[in-house]
Amino acid sequence: MGRSVPLALWILTGIVAGVTLFILVSHSGTVRTDSPPAVEPGNLEREILASVGTHVLYASDAAFVRAGEGAADEWIEDQLLACAAEEAGLENPAISRFVQERAKQLYLRDLMVEHVIGSVNSPVEAEVRAYMIANPDLFLIERHYFQIIAADSAIAESLHTRLGWGQNFQVTAQNSSLGQKAAIGGDLGFVTGGEMLAQGLPMGIALLDGLSEIVHSSIGWHIFKVSETRAVTDTLRVMRSAAEDLYNSRIDAALDSVLLATENRLSVEVVH
Repeated sequence: MGRSVPLALWILTGIVAGVTLFILVSHSGTVRTDSPPAVEPGNLEREILASVGTHVLYASDAAFVRAGEGAADEWIEDQLLACAAEEAGLENPAISRFVQERAKQLYLRDLMVEHVIGSVNSPVEAEVRAYMIANPDLFLIERHYFQIIAADSAIAESLHTRLGWGQNFQVTAQNSSLGQKAAIGGDLGFVTGGEMLAQGLPMGIALLDGLSEIVHSSIGWHIFKVSETRAVTDTLRVMRSAAEDLYNSRIDAALDSVLLATENRLSVEVVH
């Protein structure tokens, strides 16, 4: 594919594209201006909503993203700052080109993902039940989960060691956990493995028996414990979870199919 792109550049791309889209998309409703929009010379079909020098924001483009009142003023301010950056010699042409290419890539990617999702049928009840029967450990068994959330890995390691030595999990959760359930010993109640997977947790937690390893997430370091299991009691709740899991797996499979077919048609290479 070409040389790899540094992480900082990906972050910069995301910030630039995200801020640009957020400014327009976050304003719902019809675009309004204090004066009638001008008309682009030589193109009577495209109304100009705002302009800064030779840079133009078309009313039709703003309408695409349902930009609301104030979008033109924000665009003008952003464009003035962009022009000032150019005049000050701050622009890196290579980064500007990459940002433009990356923004188009993300736009087309999202269009394809939306197209694939629209082509995938939601599972019917019979399919969901069959899926649950085929994955009994995830959808026909509930586990009684307890959780401790620690602020950093060092604290989590210390707590995990003490729990491994036999320290009471619920008392430790009450004294040390940052989770919302700390006051009741970190008790999450009876949950199926499929529901834990839906929360973004790994398969090892979904099929847990006893004390887990430490699991990192965006909110901290987690330690789980399963004290007992039982047959599912709320079938309707679990069916909703299973239906979502089955639907998502179909979407993943469809996306993988598109990726594989496209990769087979094109030359793909990673140069280190």
